[in-house]
Amino acid sequence: NGQVFVFAPLFLFSSAKFKKSLTFLSHSTPAAIICVQTEKGGRLLTSRSCGSRIMTFFSGFKYHYKDVKVDESNGIETLAFLNACKEIVPFFDVLGSTAFGPVKSDINGNINRLMDKFASAPQNFGTLQTFVHTEQASKTAGKSDSCTNGLLWLKRALGFIKVFLDTVLNGEQDLTACGSKAYEQSLRPYHGWIVRGVFSLAMKACPYRKDFFQALGKGASEEAVLGEIRQFVDGLGPHLATLNAFFKSTGIDTTAKV
Repeated sequence: NGQVFVFAPLFLFSSAKFKKSLTFLSHSTPAAIICVQTEKGGRLLTSRSCGSRIMTFFSGFKYHYKDVKVDESNGIETLAFLNACKEIVPFFDVLGSTAFGPVKSDINGNINRLMDKFASAPQNFGTLQTFVHTEQASKTAGKSDSCTNGLLWLKRALGFIKVFLDTVLNGEQDLTACGSKAYEQSLRPYHGWIVRGVFSLAMKACPYRKDFFQALGKGASEEAVLGEIRQFVDGLGPHLATLNAFFKSTGIDTTAKV
């Protein structure tokens, strides 16, 4: 059938009961198919197929926050961070592509704004903080179309995702409650009453927990997806903390509302 198999020892046993153990790795699929066999005197004692690894929402990422480098002055690597941000944007489709469409559009716009500026002079914008320093020097940081403003709102949107997933990890079964808590702690303080009303409706469109995990897991168990969520949150968290502290030190992260 065109499959290529690699045979490699899995364990070495000193006991005479176990003569040989082999791993069969199929390279015809994205994930390895693993089978373990143990023999004694030519008689097969056990045979177990571990199956293939399922490609979930998170395991399909090419770029990860945990791989983003930070320099000695806490400067966050621009390109790696923005690439990781692109990966998480489809998360809003999982929550509800229609209800969360405006959020997805906004976060995409902010990523693209920063990407375009970086591409214009990569040597000048190696870290996220350099966007702000440069615009502060030119007194353009306060403009609505500035990279500073784009990074600020990107940070807030990522804060929403983090709190949402943290709440899921803490066992909350109602995703509407997860969304409401995340919105309260990340975006609501900066929204006027009209935008708050829009988000209030969006929260009610959050999927049931079962559907949420099916969309993220694509066949994987809830336990497996929770483990991947934990890895994602652990990778994002330190960078968000750094950005929060940075914006607080600049005085730019105000409670001005839109």
